Amino acid sequence: MNFSTSISVRGLTRIYDVPGRDDARVVALDQVDADFPAGSFTAIVGASGSGKSTLARLIARFWDVNSGAIRLGGPDVREISNEVLMQRISMVFQEVYLFNTSIEENVRIGRPTASDAELVEAAERAGLSEVVERLPEGWKTIVGEGGSALSGGERQRVAIARAFLKDSPVLLLDEATSALDGVNEASVTSALAELSAGRSVVVIAHRLSTIRRADRILVLRDGAVEALGSHEELYEAGGTYREFWDDQSHVERWRIRGEAPRASL
Repeated sequence: MNFSTSISVRGLTRIYDVPGRDDARVVALDQVDADFPAGSFTAIVGASGSGKSTLARLIARFWDVNSGAIRLGGPDVREISNEVLMQRISMVFQEVYLFNTSIEENVRIGRPTASDAELVEAAERAGLSEVVERLPEGWKTIVGEGGSALSGGERQRVAIARAFLKDSPVLLLDEATSALDGVNEASVTSALAELSAGRSVVVIAHRLSTIRRADRILVLRDGAVEALGSHEELYEAGGTYREFWDDQSHVERWRIRGEAPRASL
């Protein structure tokens, strides 16, 4: 790729209308400034409703900003065609939506021109091959509306295989393992770790294992940037990040007896 994969956010504001109430609006993000350097691994943390998922989806241009700008390698994402933007960005979010067609076609959405060998390689790297092999219809298995015929872990593997096949330089992750059982979680986490290598990664972080890998951490609070820095810098400064870290550490110390440690992303 001959373009920069840095992401620059300036003055970003996103406001939602409240359904059924013409006079009610919610400010999801308010005047957010942030930089995500090319090749970096940035974790976004914050309480529920702080704007984490909104920021990730605005980078991918699921919606447009109300004011401000998001730039990918220089140009505003609104100046980049949808086709080119989707070539540059891959997404694996918690809620995976699959189309009511075959597993193969759902994976090939990432790159329709991929060869059969590339499809199989992506499936192997994502841990999807074992799922395909045990299904009677294999690659031709129809997944149902939204992927309803597959388990949560299987849907995640389809999404990860799609991202491997797409091979985009920018990866957005809304951690996909929080609702999975231990076996599926370990497999999906391992695949996500491989997928992250060598890319510009922005991940919504819910677990300490992810934060430990981050080059930088962006802390959101009530739709605004509270802090940005390394773990050491943010913990020393206190505030929301220290509360988040201490709460997570407390939870991890209270594992059910005999529970295996979670794999690290």
